[in-house]
Amino acid sequence: MQLLLIKLASLDANPEYALLGKKQKEDRFTPGDWKKVRAMVRGRKVVLLLPDHEITLNTVNIPSKNKKQLAQAVPYALEESLAEDIEDLHFTIHPLKAEKTSKKEQNDHPGNANDNTNRVAIINRDRLSNYLDKLSTHHIPVHFVLPQLFTLEYHPNSWTLLVAEPSTANSTAQIRQEKLFGFSCQQDMLDVFLPEQLEKQTPDAIYSNLSSDELPESLAEITLKKSDDPGLVKHSSIISALPLNLLSGFIRKRKASKFNFKPWKPVFALAGILGAIWLGILGWQNITLGKQLKQLDNAIIKVYKNTFPKGRIVDPAQQMTSKLKELEGGKTQTVETPLPLIANIGPLLKTHKNMTLQKIHYQDNELRLIVRAPNLDSLENFKREAATKAHLDVSIKTSTTTANKVEATLVIKAAEGFSLTEENTGSKNKS
Repeated sequence: MQLLLIKLASLDANPEYALLGKKQKEDRFTPGDWKKVRAMVRGRKVVLLLPDHEITLNTVNIPSKNKKQLAQAVPYALEESLAEDIEDLHFTIHPLKAEKTSKKEQNDHPGNANDNTNRVAIINRDRLSNYLDKLSTHHIPVHFVLPQLFTLEYHPNSWTLLVAEPSTANSTAQIRQEKLFGFSCQQDMLDVFLPEQLEKQTPDAIYSNLSSDELPESLAEITLKKSDDPGLVKHSSIISALPLNLLSGFIRKRKASKFNFKPWKPVFALAGILGAIWLGILGWQNITLGKQLKQLDNAIIKVYKNTFPKGRIVDPAQQMTSKLKELEGGKTQTVETPLPLIANIGPLLKTHKNMTLQKIHYQDNELRLIVRAPNLDSLENFKREAATKAHLDVSIKTSTTTANKVEATLVIKAAEGFSLTEENTGSKNKS
């Protein structure tokens, strides 16, 4: 199997990579960038190696051979020893009975022959998703996920101990005790964790990059053998750890519980029918109202044109409709309309038969009429009657006098203190 190993120190770190296969039995990690790593993916299985602190390795004895039962029982068996909620964790389980151990190994280490023993790898579900998403953004598929301590060489019946920088304070120590088990900690904490592990199993030898003087006291009586180049990772070491792949059974997102729609089908059907009927009624009402409004617009335009054939009001229908809505009790809107002024001045114009209306114009709440009259006295008389009878303020803007007629522009607006919005005759505002 051709393997591309990708090692990450953290989620934001640049990758280190190594290539292993049948012909290339060992390699050392080389720093690189994602583009270079992506170019090596073709034809290889990708093994993502995560920092040891992200993954917890454990052992649990459960008398069951059923995978489903193991998946349900293991989290609860380890719950008290875990710092996080088991609902947030993903568990990969591998029974040791599946390993074909030699007869000598079973006799020397009887714990390995226990059919109820299972090796377990545990990781936070969201953090694993974040790492996978990181590689996905660079179009790199992941086939296996393992802790980095499995890059240490595996020796049957022996442990491999590697300290990255022995002379540095708080340097990290990694111990691979078996194919699928081990742990990592700070170097000065080894004497805290090792006694418990030695009670469970005493190795025949320790392969390490430490000297005998640097070795922890708890390992002083165990044979020390010089480890191979600690910077090398071997194909056989990775292959032996693949059964504990953290992608086994991993689901990125939990499936939402399915809602049972069957009992609600009659309700949804009835609601659909009622909704269709309601939409139909609304549509029919809209069509009917649209026709009525169009007829009203046409009638208003016809009346206006007959009354003021030379009028220059742009949209009398819209202005009349706004007035009708106000009279019917709708929301009052500030709409500039000449209709109240026209309604008040119209009857007065009919009484002055010697005056003729030439043009009409409305702007800034003022009605401007261009009229012809026999003389200025008739205009002054019209002005006085507008003030007393129609509560209108009429002023003569311009006038042109000829031999037998006067053409003038009259500016008409509501008299001060009067409102023309309720009745055509006007009513004085009440304070």
